[in-house]
Amino acid sequence: MSHEPKQCWRGIGVYGGDHSCPRLLQEIHCRNCDVFRHAARGLLSRKIEPLPPLSGLLETQAKEASISVLCFRLGSDWLALGCEQVAEVAEARVPRRIAHRCQSRFEGLVPVRGELHLCVALIELLQLGARKELGGERARLVLLQPANAAPIAFRANEVIGLRRIRNVDIEEVPAALAPELARCVKGVAAFERGRLAILDDSALIDILAEALFA
Repeated sequence: MSHEPKQCWRGIGVYGGDHSCPRLLQEIHCRNCDVFRHAARGLLSRKIEPLPPLSGLLETQAKEASISVLCFRLGSDWLALGCEQVAEVAEARVPRRIAHRCQSRFEGLVPVRGELHLCVALIELLQLGARKELGGERARLVLLQPANAAPIAFRANEVIGLRRIRNVDIEEVPAALAPELARCVKGVAAFERGRLAILDDSALIDILAEALFA
């Protein structure tokens, strides 16, 4: 059987061949053979298509990067929170008040799966409405689970579920945004119901925690 020179080391040589090449008696190994060395030089000298610029690849990855958020409404405003912080979305029940705390932004205790959790009036903290507006069939309770801290809950007028927002679609915080809301918003984006204020998870947890001691 004849073999092309570029394939001989695979057919009759030592690189997967049957070692029947007569040159092996003298050369011992294919790498010592002129045929093998000539083929290797040919591989090194062949024209290679250039790789795409790294900057272009990074730009493509940046455009495709996105975040997953839970979308909810407080008053007439739509907000979003990173789903990593959300432990539960449940039916919004009226919190059980605690004596001497009825005047604060701390609403009381709410039951979730048989456990009581602290509930804060986020709608009032961000000055987007009053807690009395949080009733109705669409109202929901959002339970957050901060790292290394006890869960904290707040009630929302409505929760419509998760949305994926591309990073390139997130705009800067408008200068006209109310100071209370701007404190914990890291950007805004358009979605099917209008404008969505994307909350900074850490800043939101901080203001909720502060309200517990106000």
